[in-house]
Amino acid sequence: MHRIITKVEPLDGMKFNSYFATGEVVTFDVKTIMDRYPVFHALENEELFKMIQIDGGGYGVCWNDDLDLSSDGIFNHGKIIAKLDPQINIIVGQAIQEAREEKGISQRELSRTSGVMQAEISKIEQGKGNPTISTLQKLAKSLGRSISSFLL
Repeated sequence: MHRIITKVEPLDGMKFNSYFATGEVVTFDVKTIMDRYPVFHALENEELFKMIQIDGGGYGVCWNDDLDLSSDGIFNHGKIIAKLDPQINIIVGQAIQEAREEKGISQRELSRTSGVMQAEISKIEQGKGNPTISTLQKLAKSLGRSISSFLL
């Protein structure tokens, strides 16, 4: 499962918080991986460390071209410090993308069968769209799903 990071903030002591679309807030201590991955010693430079940003549509964080961490790695090896309300648009988008991929069709094909524009499907899958119930019904029908399956 690929978890989506929606916000990241650097902390003191080479730690950072990642806010996940599912509501978890995870603190990750970079020092815990430095022995195994010496390249991360570069983050001892506080200016570089504070340049952390979300990478790859929320599938990780990065500092530059050489330093990045996956969202799954952060989630699995960090410490959950809070659980907030999940961002429903991201949850729905991920569910639609997973259903589309399970069916083995492209966004273009889903657009053709549902009547929903491909650009809108892309926005929805990225969690950036705000689909109407009518749009969700069209997508669900084309995917052989119920709308409620996008929320579970």
